[in-house]
Amino acid sequence: MDKPLSQEDIAAMEGQLRDCVEEDKKYWRVNNVKCDAIYTAKTYEEFADRVAAAHLQPLERSDYRKKAAKSWNQYAAK
Repeated sequence: MDKPLSQEDIAAMEGQLRDCVEEDKKYWRVNNVKCDAIYTAKTYEEFADRVAAAHLQPLERSDYRKKAAKSWNQYAAK
């Protein structure tokens, strides 16, 4: 009953802890969006859209500078 934990046990507990922390961050991110949207959203659809997009991050200036190597529609470029 008092045997020491193996490395596998410790690794499993670390994995569980990482998963729980990530889940908790997601919960609070969504909760913060809900708390903000409940007062500012005009319709339920807007509220639901904002909650569904809670995981998205805003674009940075460097994201605009990246150019595609190829055209998306090769036939339109002709």
